[in-house]
Amino acid sequence: MPGRVEVHLPGPEALFDRRTAPTYPHTGPLVERSVGRFLVDATREQRGQREIEVVIVSDGPAIAPSAEEDTRNHLHRYFANEAELAALDQRVNRSEGLGSLRYSIPLTLVALLLAGLFYTQLGSASGVGYLEALTYLVFITIVWVLLWDPLEMLLFDSYLLRLRVRALRKLARARVTFTYGSTGPGPLPEDPHTP
Repeated sequence: MPGRVEVHLPGPEALFDRRTAPTYPHTGPLVERSVGRFLVDATREQRGQREIEVVIVSDGPAIAPSAEEDTRNHLHRYFANEAELAALDQRVNRSEGLGSLRYSIPLTLVALLLAGLFYTQLGSASGVGYLEALTYLVFITIVWVLLWDPLEMLLFDSYLLRLRVRALRKLARARVTFTYGSTGPGPLPEDPHTP
């Protein structure tokens, strides 16, 4: 059984932002930002579900079946395009993370070598011992800084981007149904007119 995401709107037309010109690769009106964010987040919340059904609950009068089909097709195209953009972000993130790691590994090895040299001297009782300990901490900090950015990109950012791509692809192939006449307050997206 597919997951279910309901969005309550005054009418199906409230799905789209017709005041903003479409940006590449979109050719039609953009999905209203707050509605799109709600749909993506609600889909990500149900990441265990392989399929998603999107139910548009409209408080307004019913629209023609052909208009429903046009809306359905436009939503599918919009989220398919967004999925491709997110997949491109994922590939760029991976490429930049690996590129950054390629430079940071040799520098990290040098910093570790120097830190190891100073570490062997930490037991000295001379006044230089404090300076050696401080230098050791500086090199260990450099190691941490050099490795943090590529590891964040390859592990954490990559994971979040993968979840976003998966949610967008589910929305691109989601079954979209329309119901008319509100049966309750239900989950509402933010006011689409707020920035």
